[in-house]
Amino acid sequence: MNRLSLIETFITNNAFDSCVINYVTDDSRDVKKNTLFVARQGSGSHGIEHIDDAIKNGASCVISSQKIKKKIDIPICYMDNLEDCIVEILFKFYELSPEKFFLHGVTGTNGKTTTAYMAHNIMRQLKKPSMYVGTIGALINDQHILTQGNTTPGIFELFKILNQSNREEITYVFVEISSHALVQKRLCNLPFHQSIILNIQSDHLDYHLSNENYINAKLSIINLNNINPTLIYIDKFKNLNFEFSKKQNDLLRQSKFISSIDSKAEFYYSLDFNSHGYSKIDFQFPGLDLTLKISTLLKFNIENYISAIALIFKHLSLSDFKKIDSQSLRLPEGRGELLKLNSGKVLIDFAHDHQSMQNILSALAVSYKEIVLVFGCGGDRDKSKRPKMMRVAQSIAQKIIFTSDNNRFEEFALIAADALKGNELKNTTIIENRKEAITEALKYLNEDNILVILGKGHETHMETLGKKIIFNDKDCVLKISNNETY
Repeated sequence: MNRLSLIETFITNNAFDSCVINYVTDDSRDVKKNTLFVARQGSGSHGIEHIDDAIKNGASCVISSQKIKKKIDIPICYMDNLEDCIVEILFKFYELSPEKFFLHGVTGTNGKTTTAYMAHNIMRQLKKPSMYVGTIGALINDQHILTQGNTTPGIFELFKILNQSNREEITYVFVEISSHALVQKRLCNLPFHQSIILNIQSDHLDYHLSNENYINAKLSIINLNNINPTLIYIDKFKNLNFEFSKKQNDLLRQSKFISSIDSKAEFYYSLDFNSHGYSKIDFQFPGLDLTLKISTLLKFNIENYISAIALIFKHLSLSDFKKIDSQSLRLPEGRGELLKLNSGKVLIDFAHDHQSMQNILSALAVSYKEIVLVFGCGGDRDKSKRPKMMRVAQSIAQKIIFTSDNNRFEEFALIAADALKGNELKNTTIIENRKEAITEALKYLNEDNILVILGKGHETHMETLGKKIIFNDKDCVLKISNNETY
């Protein structure tokens, strides 16, 4: 089907009249025969720099936000307001109705994946059409599909995912939104029913260069095309070593707060936490007075669950909440995932900054006198967090093995040296090979302690010198232990 007629109202001349358009993209590598190539500003270059590749790959026409000086062999239309129109163009192109999607955006230094995943799974428990899009790919109802790998996909990839929805039903969509995506305005003016900021800690300084820039990036979710004010888990801001500017405070005042400390917060709750059994949550949200019981080893996962409820509660009735089986909490793979081996317990998590490590290790220290820890620091990424991560590890864990974690193009010895700056080699062994490190750590495992493996979580590859080597922490543990679980 030629889809030109679906978008012809956006074309300001008749240059496309003889074109066939079956596909649309802003990535020249993704172009095939009869593609409309959208040349727009990217994070590093403008699409007009890649028009020759697009034509070579089969583009039939081009829309561009910038003039090009050379003559090209296919029709081109210029749009000064292209960025403002992209979302509308894509809804028209895929014949999707904005009214059929309730989009929810989740940002935060930690907890994005778990919160979005939980919200999605609650909706699926209730048999409602739902999508999750984020770090672990995409879930369309109960079907997992691979994405290009970014935490937050670009707007064109996101619409390919939305296009797989049932057009006759309302679909609830939960999207992880990274600080990179916010700075790059990756989602344009996509309308969000609800957005949330879970927390803000120092991270990604290799990209943002300063804490102020990073915080501004996270707060900019408040300026998205939000239908309802952004929710902020304000309790998680109390230890932020940063004084907000007037502009930042103005943004915060536009939001609504989740809190267990301030009883005047619009989204107030109380939590009776029990690490060995069921914890009780009393919700006092607008129009929702509810008590739920939930069982999980880590307190912050209950806080992620509370955030998920805050995201979706307007969509649910009291009878819906009574149907939710909150006592069988589903977590995404590699997020607080507990393996029960015959020799002891192993916890695997994606934590890869000092604050998320602090959260996990301090929670476990309440229940275990000895923590055996395996972790590393990613290569070619923010170096300032490496010694902070080691400091947290040495202050809580009793045995530490520092190992590789996606060295990329950086030497492991340099990564380890950075991690040890200002820190002693206390209770710490360095083993570069991650499999050997996990093998060694398993030797210490017993019924009274716990082995914690941090940094890679769900990931299935190790990146080294431009190569991706198949590796998964959970698979590694199970193979070494001969799948002896109970």
